[in-house]
Amino acid sequence: MADFKVTELDPNLDFDKITYWDVVIIGAGPAGLAASLTTAHRGLTTLVIEAKDLPGGQPQFLYADKKIVDIPGFPDGITGDDLSERTFRQAVAALVQFRFEEELVEIEDTDQTEKEDLLRRVVTSKSSYLCRKVIVAVGLLHYPRKLPVLDQLDSKRVHYRIPRINDYHDEHVMVVGGGDSALDAAVMVLQRNGRVDLLVRGEAPSGKADSVGRIRELGGNIRTSTEVATAEFDQDKIVAGLSTGDSLVCDLAIVQIGFLSARDTFERLGIKLNADGSIAIDPYFETSRRGIFAVGDVHGDIKLITVAWAEGIQAAIYAFKEITSPYWLNEKRLRDYKIAMIGQKMSEAAAMHSTDGAKRK
Repeated sequence: MADFKVTELDPNLDFDKITYWDVVIIGAGPAGLAASLTTAHRGLTTLVIEAKDLPGGQPQFLYADKKIVDIPGFPDGITGDDLSERTFRQAVAALVQFRFEEELVEIEDTDQTEKEDLLRRVVTSKSSYLCRKVIVAVGLLHYPRKLPVLDQLDSKRVHYRIPRINDYHDEHVMVVGGGDSALDAAVMVLQRNGRVDLLVRGEAPSGKADSVGRIRELGGNIRTSTEVATAEFDQDKIVAGLSTGDSLVCDLAIVQIGFLSARDTFERLGIKLNADGSIAIDPYFETSRRGIFAVGDVHGDIKLITVAWAEGIQAAIYAFKEITSPYWLNEKRLRDYKIAMIGQKMSEAAAMHSTDGAKRK
């Protein structure tokens, strides 16, 4: 049996005048959007804060025009752009509220309470928001690494995400990077009659071998042990001086050289982290700070859209139950802890029995 029935928020609710939000979600990627739908459908006022200017997260940022084929329900695949637009439209219809181009700065504790629930203040680069629960869904891969030699051109012809089809159709594109994202970008350009020079710093691309083969099959030029040393504009073309001594003239550049970790942001939150910089969580996706949950790539080893959806939904349900049944999660935690302790004692007893038996022999 379902644990709830869809509850529609009052369409006449003036969100600008509410004193606090039930839930604030950080990140409008797959996990954040799934969480927002779940809380809004349970009648909770929900605000999603996103650092970028579009919803969708990595599917939108990395695979806007690429077909994603491993999502159930889409036998012919679905592009990151279409998937993001559909999920965002669904969230808007559920009256989830959004703030774009706001970066998380801090989550502060306050002395204000709502039904014995201490409120938190989510501070962003533009504003602050009081709320009862927070769900962090920003992803570990937070911002693309910039290439200073190209970034100094300050041009819309230098892309750090795979641009839309019309931005590179029939053009000569320099792709910088050797991982899967760079290889995917090169293939997409070549499939749309563009020309590609792929610059790989190492001795060979680190991405999938079949993607490398596809680039060569489509006529792409792969330059290994090559970096961009200088860059300038000449009659609306990018002229790149390469570390090999060659010069490359192209219409635009796509830079895919990895991402900066969000660890600095996580450390500011004062929550426990794992050795790899990801957020440590309990079985209920709650962090070391009560009332703050974390889902998706911020902690998980399996980085799939469907996994992010599932975690966003689960954390949202736990947040909902903490709000509507304050003692529910505490009681469940206590019960699970007792079960774990019983299991541990049984294991220790079995190990001791085995040791004693070996000694008697």
